Amino acid sequence: MASKTEELRGYAEMQGKLSKLMRNIPHEEASALYVEAGIEKTESQRRTPVDEGNLRASHIVMPPEFKGTNVSVTIAVGGVAAPYAIHVHENLDAEHKTGQAKFLETTLKESAPFMAQRVARRIDLRRASEGK
Repeated sequence: MASKTEELRGYAEMQGKLSKLMRNIPHEEASALYVEAGIEKTESQRRTPVDEGNLRASHIVMPPEFKGTNVSVTIAVGGVAAPYAIHVHENLDAEHKTGQAKFLETTLKESAPFMAQRVARRIDLRRASEGK
């Protein structure tokens, strides 16, 4: 039978591990979300109409942002390299030899129902590979 001292030490150790885990979760989530956003960026690029290639190349994934308990990652398209991005993205009447309108929106809408599961799976795989 364990003594009270051993029980308290075990409890304190468990509390310490749980506290560390809780502190790490937002960063693990952010890292996994960032990787998944990169996958979404690549799919959006594949769907992006190409004339000279500037629009396709203008996709970027911004570093994770923390707001309270929420973490987000932004995928941006256009900017100085392709200021016409909104027009190409929103013009449903344009006929493209390669790609489609709504290239980013359709990519994200298709993956949205599965994103939380993908992020969780990525966290689980990373923890398993680190032996946690």
